[in-house]
Amino acid sequence: MHSRDRESTRRRLLDAAFVEFAAYGIAGARMERIARIARCSAGLAYNYYGGKDELFDAVQSEVAGAAAVEFDARDLPGYAGRLYDLQHRHPELVRLATWQQLERRGGVSQAGDVEAIRAAQELGLVSSRFSAEQVLRLVLAIASMWSGGTGSLDHGERRRAVEEAVRRLVEP
Repeated sequence: MHSRDRESTRRRLLDAAFVEFAAYGIAGARMERIARIARCSAGLAYNYYGGKDELFDAVQSEVAGAAAVEFDARDLPGYAGRLYDLQHRHPELVRLATWQQLERRGGVSQAGDVEAIRAAQELGLVSSRFSAEQVLRLVLAIASMWSGGTGSLDHGERRRAVEEAVRRLVEP
């Protein structure tokens, strides 16, 4: 029973931290607020994670696993569409990723994705007008361009626009 209580507390802390970090970023998040939402003491939160940075890393690690979108360098329009769908369902993921970029140097490594794009470029499947790194950044930007609001298009129209924009970007 003791380990179940520990896991329950850990889960509540991660859930509360996800909401807090998505709303306030790392600098604005408060361990006391996270602990209150998780229904535990701030001291216990520090015992579990050591501090905000470690807790943010734990949230990022969990989100990366739960929010994984199948990456396929040979089908970047499909990847962009799947990523758009995920961000449409969970806009807080975009906020968390934005805080990661704003407050941490380097961000999450996507070297494997860049290498896959580079290989697809060498095979002539993806345009070489832009470097592999630029292609990945542009695809990510296009997939998330409606994350802050919906505009006048419905979800299906936005998804089709994302896929078409990426298709035109990467076509050889």
